[in-house]
Amino acid sequence: MQLIVNIDDLGLTEKVNESVVACFKVGVVQSTTIMMNQPATDHAIELIKQGLIPNVGLHVTLTSGKPVLDASLVPDLVDSGGFFLKQDKVIAAETLSFEQAYSEFKAQYDKAIDAGINITHIDSHHFAAVFPPYKKAFIAFANDIGIPVRRVDHVTSGCADLTVPTTEKFSARFYDEGVTLARLQALILEFNAEIPNGTLELMSHTTLAGDMLLPTLSSYVDKRVDEFNILTSQALKDWLEVNRIECVSFTSVN
Repeated sequence: MQLIVNIDDLGLTEKVNESVVACFKVGVVQSTTIMMNQPATDHAIELIKQGLIPNVGLHVTLTSGKPVLDASLVPDLVDSGGFFLKQDKVIAAETLSFEQAYSEFKAQYDKAIDAGINITHIDSHHFAAVFPPYKKAFIAFANDIGIPVRRVDHVTSGCADLTVPTTEKFSARFYDEGVTLARLQALILEFNAEIPNGTLELMSHTTLAGDMLLPTLSSYVDKRVDEFNILTSQALKDWLEVNRIECVSFTSVN
């Protein structure tokens, strides 16, 4: 089985970015996705330009910070302060503008391309782009861009409308209580038995100890350090080799 461990949230803080660099050096992690509207986005772009973070995808962001477009162009997607609607508001919404969502997706993608990033794939922060109010717009956008995406059936069923490649399986279980080496190993073995010749994507969220900015931006803090420690451990790397799990990036998805 091939395994993609993708670190979400590149660009959130500088320590998040530095943790991604360190994970890439070890080699279990070979994929990450960047947020284009966060405090450390520019720092992440500099690291990418230095060649320290290869295989970068786009982490489309709809529930954190402000849109790339002027808020007046996407009024359905923002609150009175011009910030994106929070996750609970998106989930509760029956419909949100297809055109506004598509335009913001494209603006974030264009900003990444204009920054010189060779985007390898696309996913979304908080899975917001695959919530029902946004899913049709996201699938249309992904199909038009034509590069691999994270599966869009994690929140609601249905990948049939996608015309771009994706992995055979995706799991969000390496998160919170699932963040132990033993549980990660059990998760990988479970999917290895199910898709021995396929590709599994696991999402991850890492940072380094002492990330003082992170609590102002995310409720998921301490476990990020635990994830980092596991993903950079020799124990995990050796175990993956023994079990013939090949660590790859989305450049292998076609």
